[in-house]
Amino acid sequence: MRVFPHRLFVAALVVVMALGFWLQAAANPARASGRYHGNLIVDYTSDISHLDPALCYDGECYPWNHAMFDQLVTFRAHSTYDYKIVPDAAVSMPTISNHGKTYTFRLAHNLHFWNGKLATSADWKYSFERVINPKTQSGAQSFWLDIVGAKKFAAGKAKHVSGIQTIGKFGLRITLDAPDSTFLDVLGMPMGSVVDPAQVKKYGNKGFDSLHPMGTGPYMFKQRVIGQKLVIVPNPHYFKGPQGHLASVEAQIGVNENTGLLRIEKGQADLDGDGIPSADFESVIHDPKWKKQVQRVTYIAFIYISMNTLMKPFTNVLVRRAVNYAIDKPLILRILNNRGIVQNTVEPSTMPGYGAFNLYPYNPAKARQLLKQAGYPNGFSTTFWTDTTGDDARVSQVITQQLANVGIKATLKSVDANTLTAATGTKKKVPITLSAWYLDFPDPNDFVGPILSCASAVPGTFNESWYCDPRVDRYAHKLLIMQNQKKRLSLYPRLDRMIMTDAPIVPLYTPVWYDIHSLALHHYFYNPVWVYSFVSYSKS
Repeated sequence: MRVFPHRLFVAALVVVMALGFWLQAAANPARASGRYHGNLIVDYTSDISHLDPALCYDGECYPWNHAMFDQLVTFRAHSTYDYKIVPDAAVSMPTISNHGKTYTFRLAHNLHFWNGKLATSADWKYSFERVINPKTQSGAQSFWLDIVGAKKFAAGKAKHVSGIQTIGKFGLRITLDAPDSTFLDVLGMPMGSVVDPAQVKKYGNKGFDSLHPMGTGPYMFKQRVIGQKLVIVPNPHYFKGPQGHLASVEAQIGVNENTGLLRIEKGQADLDGDGIPSADFESVIHDPKWKKQVQRVTYIAFIYISMNTLMKPFTNVLVRRAVNYAIDKPLILRILNNRGIVQNTVEPSTMPGYGAFNLYPYNPAKARQLLKQAGYPNGFSTTFWTDTTGDDARVSQVITQQLANVGIKATLKSVDANTLTAATGTKKKVPITLSAWYLDFPDPNDFVGPILSCASAVPGTFNESWYCDPRVDRYAHKLLIMQNQKKRLSLYPRLDRMIMTDAPIVPLYTPVWYDIHSLALHHYFYNPVWVYSFVSYSKS
């Protein structure tokens, strides 16, 4: 999962969504129930990327989708490190049969969209096929392609996915080509949400995504001023009964991290989606008043350099290995107040299945030797892309200086986060860039399938190195279908080493997140999967 948004909307347009009789009956949910108090305000530099769960694949949109939509099963979020898979819109966990390939769900009979329409098995089938449909351009499509008939459907050779079957109005059966140890995790992601087909048909994918979402979740869309704010309010007809305690949750867009910190200190905002500014970090964590409001979380994530394996000179593995040797990772962490842990592998040390090794210790002389061997004795010139979010520009500047030390003259190109994501998802456009990947779910395949597989090397990809090695794919698939979890996890270091031998990326560090929240916000915690859990918080 990328941590910054996919697309920055540039128009300033106010849209208030009419939700039919349900929203009219709940024009003021706070008055309807005494349980709701206060408006939670989250500041962001860039706009929320996607309101469509099929497209939501970054840390900014995740908490908003979590509040507005339901999945069959979901990651529970009662505390920071709570991400157990539990039933959501399914009555119970599925029956698993056919040697681990078939999942049968019984659906809730009282799940309604905000417009009052009952959500049935047909809506779930439509929603899942929509993720698989390449026209939707879901960044998580590759997770779903092992459902029977999914590849044929995605290729336009079938009208429906044969492995997704409705059983009456409230039953659903999903059959896989082979066992998949992560499939329930996949279903728990935002892309596993149910959406209203009629709403998508009425407004189209773009309209549904930006201005007219229609979900079933405990909070419902109220208003969006594109480029300025997003507001959600409690759903008084939620099928599980009233959830949460906040009368509304509001994203304020266009607030830089320095202003965001000041707004929290003044009580004008509650959270800053971009974190504590580096310049203020030391003073905040040692401030007697505010250090109690700071949370420290070691992510299951990593920051890394992606080299486009389809663009010269990065088509040459010797060049990619040279770049690995050229980077001084502890130096990078020093400019970040050591808010991270040096990482040398694809899998972070916080991930199950991690195994420690380091193929490329810092060695500029070795880097220059490899460049000469690759046919670049005097180095080469390239463009290093980065975004303007947080510390990314500063980190990228240090990286380009280190590359220059071995003869690689990298011109820095800084763009907003959404522009960068669109560019890296375009084939042969970005030769080298700073990347980030945060867990979708706590399984090591999540750091391989979405960003380092042949299936993910498609337009709109998060595989920003466009890396595809069939040999690696075959071994990754072998591990994915393995039913012995202990043995399976023990073999991931071998897969990790295979990828790092090809060197499509340079792992840099596992980030450590320091989060500050307002004095008025209570029961707050940061969750590695959903980021924020709005239904858990309250305000005084």
